Amino acid sequence: MRAHIVAIVSALALFACQAEQSAPTDSTSPAPPAAEAPVETAPAAPAPAPQEGALPEPTEDAPTAAPEAPPPAASQEGQVQTRSFRIVATPVIVEINRDQARNAANGGSSVVLFTQGATNTYRNTVTCLNVWNLMDTATTQEVRVGLRKAGDGTVEALRPLYWMNRTPTTAAEPSCSDRLARYDYVRAKTIKDKYGLTGVGPYFLVARSDEKMAALIDLSGRTDREVADLVQYFRDGFAFQNDIWDPTRADPSKKRESLTAFFGGRFRESLVAALGFISAPTARAGCRLGDLRDAPCT
Repeated sequence: MRAHIVAIVSALALFACQAEQSAPTDSTSPAPPAAEAPVETAPAAPAPAPQEGALPEPTEDAPTAAPEAPPPAASQEGQVQTRSFRIVATPVIVEINRDQARNAANGGSSVVLFTQGATNTYRNTVTCLNVWNLMDTATTQEVRVGLRKAGDGTVEALRPLYWMNRTPTTAAEPSCSDRLARYDYVRAKTIKDKYGLTGVGPYFLVARSDEKMAALIDLSGRTDREVADLVQYFRDGFAFQNDIWDPTRADPSKKRESLTAFFGGRFRESLVAALGFISAPTARAGCRLGDLRDAPCT
């Protein structure tokens, strides 16, 4: 193979030499133009970074410049080329049975609390459907780690929403009727007693790691539309707020400000009453906080 390539190269060189000798030599022929020096251009100013969640501005159809090639990896020993990443906060559903604790992650945990009874079945079902349609799931192992890499490369900081079962499911894709039939209403009542929740709910309760403070969303008596809106608000605008346990959140103006910022023109005054805050529930006799297996109050 090498001899064959050498022969081809030699033949091409001989042909070029013969062509040069046979070409007419005209002294008046213009000299070849000198190569132009590259024109220096100032770098373009960087475009302003879009705000998070904002849609990109429409642009006119124009040819797009080819993307620059990525820089080569560092060749010196000890130098590692890293790729930037971003962390997003993600509340996730975590199913647990009676023998499993509610472990906190990234500062706290959430739990959805239902009340048993025929009069509550419809509202419980509407809430269940919205939760399982809108939210992603995670395992107890992923919650213990606290972080998870998503399919697009982002890193998710998980805060669990615990769904408590009396028994594990046997269905591949359980329905909400099956989920609510297996739900642990006794354990839910224990947690409601600890925090003095006397309504029928359902409740989304976001407890601090020490369980001494909690923020909540009360879905008692809410319309179907309000339930759907508040489940979405819990997922995207409530469960991971940095000041979720700030006592000033109990102020109606703070609630209204937060809801207005999230819903915009869809804000309704009736949603303000759904937000609550609980501080120092240790005053409730017989209710031991920190017992993550939710021992009944005595």
